[in-house]
Order: sequence, then C-alpha cells, then structure tokens
Amino acid sequence: MATSVPFEIRFESIGGLGAHLAAQLLAETLVLRQGFNASQFSSYGSEKKGTPIRSFIRVTDAHKPIRVSSPVIEPDILAVFHEALLARRSTLAGLKPKGVLVINRPRASTRPLPRAHVFLVDAMAIAVEERTRINTAILGAVAKACALIDAKALAAILEERFRGKSSKLAEANLKTYWRGYEEAVERTVTDGLEIPPPDGATAAPRWGYLTAPLGGAILEPGSMVANDLSASRQGFAPRLNLARCTHCGICDLVCPDYCLVWEAQEVSTCVGPDQVVWDRQAARLVGIDYQFCKGCLRCVESCPSGALTKELEGSWVQDARVPLW
Repeated sequence: MATSVPFEIRFESIGGLGAHLAAQLLAETLVLRQGFNASQFSSYGSEKKGTPIRSFIRVTDAHKPIRVSSPVIEPDILAVFHEALLARRSTLAGLKPKGVLVINRPRASTRPLPRAHVFLVDAMAIAVEERTRINTAILGAVAKACALIDAKALAAILEERFRGKSSKLAEANLKTYWRGYEEAVERTVTDGLEIPPPDGATAAPRWGYLTAPLGGAILEPGSMVANDLSASRQGFAPRLNLARCTHCGICDLVCPDYCLVWEAQEVSTCVGPDQVVWDRQAARLVGIDYQFCKGCLRCVESCPSGALTKELEGSWVQDARVPLW
C-alpha cells in the first residue's frame, strides 16, 4: 500500500491493553528513526483498566509543522485493540474510504467484520504464548498494514525501550512484535458492517442549552439491561465447571457487577441413622451472564473449589452465557 504524508493514525482500545505506550513507540520511530514530524496524544474516558481510550498520531514531512491538536476523526490507519469495541459506532467512525483497519481478532471469532481493507491478528493468543502484552503484537500488524512505517526501525525502538528494563523482556516483546507482523492476515471485506461517518458529521446532541429539560430531570434513565461490559474484558473470562461447584456463594459476594446467575432448586437432604430424607429449596449457581462480566476475575481468585478458572476468551463465551433475564 503506497502512503504519503500528511498521515493520521487512531488507536481504539480500553485501559490496560497498552495502546498509549504503543502509540508513543510508533511516534518515536517516525520521528527519531524515519525523520518525519509527528505528534502523539491520547484521550481517556477514565484512567483505569477497562475504560475506553483513544490514542492519536499525526505525521507530516520534517519541514512542515503540526499545528493541530484535535482528535483524529478521519484516520488513514485505525487499529482496534479489542474486537468487542466494534459494537460501538464511534469505534469505526471516520475511517477513510481507502483507509486500513487493523483488528485484534481471535482466530475462531465469528463476529461480522466492517466493510473495509482489514488486517486481522490474534494478538491475545500471541501475547499469551509469549507472556507479553498485546500492544507489541498489534504494532507488528500495524507496521505490516502501513507502508509508511519502517518495520525494522520500529523493532529497534522496541528493543531499545524494553532492553532498558531487561534483556529477557526485550527479547519476548520483539518476538511478539514480529509474530504480529508475520501472522497478520490481509483481507478485503465487501459485505460487512458499514463504516459510520466521522464524529463531526454525526447528528447534533439531543440536549443542549436551548432544549435541556427544566430542573435537571432525567427523561431517559440508563438501564442495566442494556449495559454491555464485554468490551472491558482484556482477553480473559471466568469459566464455570458446575461439576466442581459447591454453590457456596463466595463468588457472588466478590462480583462487582452481579453477573452470576442463581436459581432456587429443590434438593434432597439425608440425616440421622435412618437416613431421613426431605426436600428443600436452595440457591444453586447455574452460570454466568457474560454481557455484564468485565473480566475482573475476582470470582476466580476467591473460588475455594476451583470451579471457576481463568480462560482465554473465545467463542465458548457466547455458548456458555446464561442470561440473567
């Protein structure tokens, strides 16, 4: 793919996946190793894991100053660090008609893809195998997708940054980076999700200083039924093995989002030497509603029987989901 400057890149991610650091390293490469002029900055919803984050890079020729500090709304390269973010309209908004989309996508995923020129990489699987984070794998895929980026120069910046911490960490991240580069699969999707227009072209806010209801009334309150926390998971989810569950309820005590599903069931109890049997109602754990699970894994840490385990997220999540309602 032939590219020229000015050039704009946007990373769509959630806190904790390393998108801000990845954008910093890429901008350093473009400036210090390739002689471009570039600016990089990020936008946070909240500085904590699991909340949305966007990171932006603008690139121009060395002799041309960058005087714009607004967010990138029409990127040439758009990298999505978590596949679940595709459900948000704003994630894909503004990608140029000839732009390239890089997606961290599990190999077994069946989610529909956007109608675009895409590079798909299973960054989480690579990171788990190499014991690193997904950001360097995605950087490898971005380097493959963008002819403007010198892949070897970016690798040199990565080695320089991580070798300052430890040579073992540098080696692992370089391996992750080159695997992301080699394993990224290029596709052109002609029948898929529509790319929304840029954020600036969307409809005006419904409420403004002329239309806001009096007295601070909330006319359309939010609803937990419509809430979806799946985009907060960082590649792992708790998996329940009911055969090992003792239904002790400790997991429910530590779950911050009440995503564990319980039912009242009849159980038989035997007591005394004559084995007297009676039936009674008892609460029994039947599953997890992954729509509300943000992947904090507190339930896994507290489970005394080992019925809950930390598993790499995949298609099994949808198959195992038990709705709360």
